[in-house]
Amino acid sequence: MANDSEELTKLFDQYINTYKESGWCIDQQNLQIIRVLGNGASGTTYEGKYRDIKVAVKAYSAKILKEDFFYGICFMTNPFAACLVTELAPNGELGKALYPKSGINIFSKLGQDIKFKIAIGVARGLQYLHSNKIVHRDVKPANVLLDEHHEPKLTDFGFSRLVDYSGKMTGETGSYKYMAPEVMRHQKYSESADIYSFAVVINEMFCEEPPYRYLLPVQAAIAVAKKGARPSTKKLKNDILKNIIERCWSENPAERPDWETIIKSLQHAETYQKRPTSVFEMFKKK
Repeated sequence: MANDSEELTKLFDQYINTYKESGWCIDQQNLQIIRVLGNGASGTTYEGKYRDIKVAVKAYSAKILKEDFFYGICFMTNPFAACLVTELAPNGELGKALYPKSGINIFSKLGQDIKFKIAIGVARGLQYLHSNKIVHRDVKPANVLLDEHHEPKLTDFGFSRLVDYSGKMTGETGSYKYMAPEVMRHQKYSESADIYSFAVVINEMFCEEPPYRYLLPVQAAIAVAKKGARPSTKKLKNDILKNIIERCWSENPAERPDWETIIKSLQHAETYQKRPTSVFEMFKKK
């Protein structure tokens, strides 16, 4: 036990020193813990305040530290724990916003414009990751958090890693209903797998309907990989939006558009959505 304890301490110190040298460590004295938000296998998440900023604080055990642990802020609370301090997202997961227990989601109150704000925000977040050669590998509504202004924040980088173009990245990684066909087939894949997942997520958000709702997750992934199945787009009335979604989940990863094209298409679709649809509406707006 003593050897295990010494090994953990040494491992922890190694990573703390790395973060200190890179300027990512923060002073614990500036952090106030307010309440527990939840518990998980990797640690406990708290609501807190860092100086005057509301934050989420996730306390990890040193046992789970590894080289790709986190690209963020941490500090030491005791010899065997590290804390991750991030911006608080009080509006929670996109998935829960879509399907609240009350039955009335945020979009019925805030309108369709908020969907474009979220879609473009997620696209920009993934664009940033990919510009740093990081692939998320688990893009889904549960991993998109909404702040107080409903700006989206990507989260849960447990499956994330630096892109390996040699084809050595693990297949069947992520969540089956959002998984790109090449990942399900254990084929070589790249950042474009995230673009596929992004398309499934925004189609779900705009349609307000879970993908493959009558299939189990594995059944859905097999249907995608073997039969080319895709979620229904029948509820999409915006042709520009429908087109970019279908391009993003193209069977051939090379045919999926880049993020600049995706973001411009979403902005164009948003403008199209706001256009008057009748002479009456044109005069009404005036």
